Amino acid sequence: MVSWRDTPSHYGRVSRTLHWLTAVLVAFQFIVVLAWRVMGENTITLLLARIGPHGSLGILILVVTLARLGWLWFNRQQRPPSSQAPFGRFAHLAHITLYGLLLWLPAFALLRQYGSGGAIHFYSIELIPGMEREITWMMAPAGALHSPLSWLLLALVTGHIAMALIHRFWLKDDVFIRIAG
Repeated sequence: MVSWRDTPSHYGRVSRTLHWLTAVLVAFQFIVVLAWRVMGENTITLLLARIGPHGSLGILILVVTLARLGWLWFNRQQRPPSSQAPFGRFAHLAHITLYGLLLWLPAFALLRQYGSGGAIHFYSIELIPGMEREITWMMAPAGALHSPLSWLLLALVTGHIAMALIHRFWLKDDVFIRIAG
Protein backbone atom coordinates (compact mmCIF):
# COMPACT_ATOMS: atom_id res chain seq x y z
CA MET A 1 0.00 0.00 0.00
CA VAL A 2 1.29 3.45 -0.91
CA SER A 3 1.68 5.80 2.04
CA TRP A 4 1.06 9.53 2.05
CA ARG A 5 4.74 10.26 2.56
CA ASP A 6 7.65 9.38 0.32
CA THR A 7 9.95 6.46 1.05
CA PRO A 8 13.33 5.50 -0.42
CA SER A 9 11.56 3.04 -2.74
CA HIS A 10 8.62 5.13 -4.01
CA TYR A 11 6.90 8.48 -4.01
CA GLY A 12 3.89 8.79 -1.70
CA ARG A 13 0.35 9.78 -2.56
CA VAL A 14 0.92 13.50 -2.06
CA SER A 15 4.01 13.60 -4.31
CA ARG A 16 2.20 11.57 -6.97
CA THR A 17 -0.91 13.73 -6.82
CA LEU A 18 1.10 16.95 -7.08
CA HIS A 19 3.17 15.51 -9.95
CA TRP A 20 0.15 14.47 -12.01
CA LEU A 21 -1.75 17.66 -11.18
CA THR A 22 1.22 19.64 -12.51
CA ALA A 23 1.26 17.46 -15.62
CA VAL A 24 -2.45 18.08 -16.30
CA LEU A 25 -2.16 21.84 -15.72
CA VAL A 26 0.93 22.23 -17.93
CA ALA A 27 -0.59 20.03 -20.65
CA PHE A 28 -3.82 22.02 -20.62
CA GLN A 29 -1.88 25.30 -20.68
CA PHE A 30 -0.07 24.19 -23.85
CA ILE A 31 -3.25 22.78 -25.41
CA VAL A 32 -4.97 26.15 -25.01
CA VAL A 33 -1.98 28.09 -26.38
CA LEU A 34 -1.44 25.74 -29.31
CA ALA A 35 -5.16 25.69 -30.15
CA TRP A 36 -5.17 29.50 -30.32
CA ARG A 37 -2.04 29.53 -32.50
CA VAL A 38 -3.37 26.89 -34.89
CA MET A 39 -7.08 27.74 -35.04
CA GLY A 40 -7.25 31.38 -33.97
CA GLU A 41 -10.34 32.65 -32.23
CA ASN A 42 -13.29 30.31 -32.67
CA THR A 43 -15.88 28.52 -30.55
CA ILE A 44 -13.45 25.81 -29.43
CA THR A 45 -10.62 28.13 -28.44
CA LEU A 46 -13.00 30.49 -26.64
CA LEU A 47 -14.38 27.51 -24.68
CA LEU A 48 -10.87 26.29 -23.82
CA ALA A 49 -9.90 29.79 -22.70
CA ARG A 50 -12.99 29.96 -20.46
CA ILE A 51 -12.18 26.59 -18.89
CA GLY A 52 -8.52 27.43 -18.46
CA PRO A 53 -7.65 31.10 -18.84
CA HIS A 54 -3.91 31.40 -19.47
CA GLY A 55 -3.24 33.61 -16.45
CA SER A 56 -5.37 31.53 -14.10
CA LEU A 57 -3.67 28.32 -15.18
CA GLY A 58 -0.32 30.04 -14.64
CA ILE A 59 -1.32 30.95 -11.09
CA LEU A 60 -2.43 27.36 -10.45
CA ILE A 61 0.86 26.05 -11.82
CA LEU A 62 2.77 28.44 -9.56
CA VAL A 63 0.77 27.43 -6.46
CA VAL A 64 1.08 23.69 -7.19
CA THR A 65 4.82 24.05 -7.86
CA LEU A 66 5.30 25.87 -4.55
CA ALA A 67 3.34 23.08 -2.83
CA ARG A 68 5.54 20.49 -4.56
CA LEU A 69 8.70 22.23 -3.41
CA GLY A 70 7.37 22.44 0.14
CA TRP A 71 6.46 18.76 0.09
CA LEU A 72 9.84 17.89 -1.43
CA TRP A 73 11.57 19.77 1.40
CA PHE A 74 9.39 18.07 4.02
CA ASN A 75 10.23 14.62 2.56
CA ARG A 76 13.84 15.33 1.56
CA GLN A 77 15.33 12.66 3.84
CA GLN A 78 13.14 9.79 2.65
CA ARG A 79 12.63 10.36 -1.07
CA PRO A 80 13.88 7.82 -3.63
CA PRO A 81 17.58 8.50 -4.21
CA SER A 82 18.89 10.06 -7.40
CA SER A 83 21.36 8.05 -9.40
CA GLN A 84 24.93 9.33 -9.17
CA ALA A 85 25.74 8.05 -12.66
CA PRO A 86 26.19 10.75 -15.33
CA PHE A 87 22.66 10.23 -16.67
CA GLY A 88 21.29 10.44 -13.14
CA ARG A 89 23.02 13.78 -12.63
CA PHE A 90 21.66 14.97 -15.97
CA ALA A 91 18.15 13.90 -14.90
CA HIS A 92 18.60 15.80 -11.62
CA LEU A 93 19.66 18.93 -13.52
CA ALA A 94 16.67 18.55 -15.87
CA HIS A 95 14.31 18.32 -12.88
CA ILE A 96 15.84 21.43 -11.30
CA THR A 97 15.38 23.24 -14.62
CA LEU A 98 11.77 22.08 -14.84
CA TYR A 99 11.05 23.37 -11.34
CA GLY A 100 12.81 26.64 -12.13
CA LEU A 101 10.72 27.17 -15.25
CA LEU A 102 7.50 26.20 -13.46
CA LEU A 103 8.27 28.94 -10.93
CA TRP A 104 9.80 31.55 -13.22
CA LEU A 105 7.26 31.56 -16.02
CA PRO A 106 4.12 32.31 -13.99
CA ALA A 107 5.92 34.55 -11.46
CA PHE A 108 7.37 36.82 -14.10
CA ALA A 109 4.15 36.78 -16.12
CA LEU A 110 2.37 38.06 -13.00
CA LEU A 111 5.06 40.71 -12.61
CA ARG A 112 4.59 41.71 -16.27
CA GLN A 113 0.82 41.92 -15.85
CA TYR A 114 1.15 44.03 -12.71
CA GLY A 115 3.80 46.26 -14.30
CA SER A 116 1.58 46.90 -17.31
CA GLY A 117 -1.18 48.18 -15.04
CA GLY A 118 -3.44 45.26 -15.81
CA ALA A 119 -5.56 43.61 -13.18
CA ILE A 120 -4.57 40.14 -12.03
CA HIS A 121 -7.50 37.74 -12.11
CA PHE A 122 -7.83 34.17 -10.95
CA TYR A 123 -10.76 33.05 -13.05
CA SER A 124 -13.34 35.75 -12.26
CA ILE A 125 -11.80 36.80 -8.94
CA GLU A 126 -9.78 40.00 -9.10
CA LEU A 127 -6.68 39.41 -6.97
CA ILE A 128 -4.98 42.74 -7.72
CA PRO A 129 -6.87 45.60 -9.35
CA GLY A 130 -5.57 47.25 -12.48
CA MET A 131 -4.05 50.71 -12.27
CA GLU A 132 -3.04 53.26 -14.85
CA ARG A 133 0.70 52.85 -14.85
CA GLU A 134 3.51 51.21 -16.73
CA ILE A 135 6.60 49.96 -14.94
CA THR A 136 9.04 48.94 -17.65
CA TRP A 137 11.49 46.99 -15.49
CA MET A 138 8.61 44.73 -14.36
CA MET A 139 7.42 44.08 -17.89
CA ALA A 140 10.76 43.64 -19.67
CA PRO A 141 11.98 40.23 -18.36
CA ALA A 142 8.75 38.36 -19.00
CA GLY A 143 8.13 40.24 -22.22
CA ALA A 144 11.47 39.09 -23.58
CA LEU A 145 11.66 35.58 -22.14
CA HIS A 146 8.17 34.21 -21.42
CA SER A 147 7.55 32.74 -24.86
CA PRO A 148 11.03 31.24 -25.54
CA LEU A 149 11.25 29.76 -22.04
CA SER A 150 7.74 28.34 -22.41
CA TRP A 151 8.91 26.46 -25.50
CA LEU A 152 11.96 25.28 -23.54
CA LEU A 153 9.57 24.00 -20.86
CA LEU A 154 7.61 22.13 -23.53
CA ALA A 155 10.83 20.57 -24.84
CA LEU A 156 11.89 19.52 -21.33
CA VAL A 157 8.45 18.08 -20.59
CA THR A 158 8.57 16.13 -23.86
CA GLY A 159 12.03 14.82 -22.93
CA HIS A 160 10.78 13.98 -19.43
CA ILE A 161 7.92 11.93 -20.88
CA ALA A 162 10.24 10.23 -23.37
CA MET A 163 12.70 9.27 -20.64
CA ALA A 164 9.89 7.97 -18.41
CA LEU A 165 8.75 5.73 -21.28
CA ILE A 166 12.33 4.61 -21.96
CA HIS A 167 12.71 3.67 -18.29
CA ARG A 168 9.42 1.76 -18.37
CA PHE A 169 9.62 -0.08 -21.68
CA TRP A 170 13.29 -0.24 -22.67
CA LEU A 171 15.30 -0.20 -19.44
CA LYS A 172 12.48 -1.93 -17.53
CA ASP A 173 13.66 -0.47 -14.22
CA ASP A 174 11.56 0.92 -11.37
CA VAL A 175 12.03 4.64 -12.09
CA PHE A 176 8.66 5.01 -13.85
CA ILE A 177 6.85 2.86 -11.28
CA ARG A 178 8.04 5.05 -8.37
CA ILE A 179 5.91 7.96 -9.59
CA ALA A 180 3.22 6.21 -11.66
CA GLY A 181 2.36 3.46 -9.21
